[in-house]
Amino acid sequence: MLLRLGQVAFRLTERRLSELGLRTRHYTLLKILEAEGPLSQLQLSTRSRIDATTIVSAVDDLEGAGLATRTRDETDRRRWLVALTEAGRSTTDRADALIEQLGTEMFADLEPGQSRELGTLLGMLNSGTALAKLADDPTR
Repeated sequence: MLLRLGQVAFRLTERRLSELGLRTRHYTLLKILEAEGPLSQLQLSTRSRIDATTIVSAVDDLEGAGLATRTRDETDRRRWLVALTEAGRSTTDRADALIEQLGTEMFADLEPGQSRELGTLLGMLNSGTALAKLADDPTR
């Protein structure tokens, strides 16, 4: 059931974000940069759990759209740091509003208390260690 709901949610998110010229992976990276500030591409890959090859392509897209910049890390010239631009912040705000509206529509069959409870439970799973351990273990 979670797999099916995840597939539907992903498809709906992709469709909604396309209004801004974004894909889900772009939004994920923008949100990480918004929360944490400039990061290396490797750090972005680790935090987002998006493979390194895809990160390069996604950062290329964000940079091309003027939503992020890439600069050499002054402490390690081998690394590139990715940072959000003002246009990236503005786009992230607009994307947040689209995603919030989508969430309201997706959870329309739930009572307000049930929707809050589901959000709390999903947040606990997302920030917990069990799923992270499974996701990061290459043998699983």
